[in-house]
Amino acid sequence: MKKIILLMGFVLLSSGACQAAVFGNFQCGANPNINSISISNLIGTNFLGEKIANAIIRKEILKDSKGKYSVDLQSYNLTDLKKGIFKSLEINGTDTVTDGIHASKVKFKTLCDYNYIEINNKEKTTTFKEPFGMAYAIQFTDEDLNKTMESKKYAELIRKVNGIGNTYKLFNISSTSAKILENKLYYTMNVQVPLINLKQEITLETDVKARSGEIILSDTKLVTESFKFDISKLDKIINYLNPLEFSMNIFKNKDAQMHIQDATISNNIINVNGVVTVDKDVVTE
Repeated sequence: MKKIILLMGFVLLSSGACQAAVFGNFQCGANPNINSISISNLIGTNFLGEKIANAIIRKEILKDSKGKYSVDLQSYNLTDLKKGIFKSLEINGTDTVTDGIHASKVKFKTLCDYNYIEINNKEKTTTFKEPFGMAYAIQFTDEDLNKTMESKKYAELIRKVNGIGNTYKLFNISSTSAKILENKLYYTMNVQVPLINLKQEITLETDVKARSGEIILSDTKLVTESFKFDISKLDKIINYLNPLEFSMNIFKNKDAQMHIQDATISNNIINVNGVVTVDKDVVTE
């Protein structure tokens, strides 16, 4: 359930259920409540139930993520809400930190107008009784990327790369940093080359784009004038250390399918958006 809650913290309001069909074979389930009116709506108890549910969801998100979150759940009636049936769920977050990943803004809204998630407190399981889809958008600043690269998990990524470099005494990366200027990402590595006793700061200029479900650093150029090197030889290492792809790995989960639709830099902010889907009858713990 933890990963599903994390996913729900990173989703964006999109154009609604009609958009869902363009993502693989995902289709929203039929809505049996489309014309229903309940007494709980008339006397106000449904509104109270929504407020309680919003508070519970926000509390659950804050167990795994820091930041400022707002939650807006819309339900059909109180009876359905108790079962786990709801019309929509929208969550917005600012200055969030989840599992060491920093993001300035995260937004989300369900794709379907009928959602049914059954929670069994006794068995501690969650069953998706209908196909579940969420559209998401995330904004990263260069400050977000630098804070993320200070995390223990990113340090472990660098250690793995250094393990290869040290084996052949080719290089050792001591630190990395990022800067966004004029809608370009500048990625800097402080590198030591043991064979020639050289310490060098290498800065790369790059674009970002989505390709085959991943965020890649593209059109990379070496901007360190004092250092001459065939940058194509570093492509695999650079994308392995890609802080954006590293950040998006938080969504990867055996119970959900993540689709990255687009990744761009605008106003010196990196924007990533796409869709996360969960199949009907999936059971999570």
